[in-house]
Amino acid sequence: MSIRRQANKQETTSPRRPRRKRPVVGATSRVRVLSVEPRAPEPKRPAQKRATFDIAAPRLVLNPWRTQRDWKASRPKFAAAVLFVVFVGALYAAFNLDLFFIGEPVVIGNKIVPRQEIAQVSGMRGWNIFFVEPQAVENAVRTLPEFKDVQVYVTLPNTLEIYTTERKPIFVWEVAGKNYWIDEDGIAMRPRGMVQNGWLVRDAEGKSVKYGERINPDAFNAAVSLINVWQDAPRYFEWTKEHGLTLRDEHGWLIYFGSASQMQDKVTALRIVATQLLKDKRAVAFIDLGSGLPYYQEIAVKQTK
Repeated sequence: MSIRRQANKQETTSPRRPRRKRPVVGATSRVRVLSVEPRAPEPKRPAQKRATFDIAAPRLVLNPWRTQRDWKASRPKFAAAVLFVVFVGALYAAFNLDLFFIGEPVVIGNKIVPRQEIAQVSGMRGWNIFFVEPQAVENAVRTLPEFKDVQVYVTLPNTLEIYTTERKPIFVWEVAGKNYWIDEDGIAMRPRGMVQNGWLVRDAEGKSVKYGERINPDAFNAAVSLINVWQDAPRYFEWTKEHGLTLRDEHGWLIYFGSASQMQDKVTALRIVATQLLKDKRAVAFIDLGSGLPYYQEIAVKQTK
């Protein structure tokens, strides 16, 4: 009873809403279509910044050429890389391996100058073969006056060959208290003992010269002219400004030849005069051939009672 009363009480207090009738399908009632308004785009949220770190590390690829096309496209780069590596290795070997450093130069043609002296003058001992300038070595060895010609050849890996043409000494020249070796061109060289089958010339009034320079040309030309026409001439000459080239022959006679002019005629005249003097058994002090006609002076013989 109480429940119904309460329900009836509620119904009396709140008015009822009229119920909507459902449209009958197929009836003549109209159906209104509501237009759908487009939604406004949602605002974009700003992208959140993230901290990134780049690490430089070699990229190892086990199979760089996956296809034949990739291999053909990469061949020039691969070949260039190989050549670069070979070039760097060759440079390192050329400038660091002992194989390319000169030990002792090979000297050919020397008989007078020792090989050690030539090697020291060249200055190439211990040099890298790629830094050797043959022309510079030739100029250095030519400073030795004993050499008329020098040729230098470089051969890999570490061979330096020095071909020399030495001067042939024919005189031992004494001047101003010093001795020199003199070759056929009159060039003064360092004396290295006696000259085999040579002549000794003493320049009584000359001046000393440096190695590599020419000796007194007047005295030298006279001596050369004499030995050219008289191979068996005595081995000792002297030179003075007054009498020129002077020697003492096998008879003990002092002979003045003067300068180098007409040396053949002077030797011929000496032989004629000497034959006559020996025939006449004359004692002669000197024979002067430098004035043109031969002139001699006899030694006065003291007569004994």
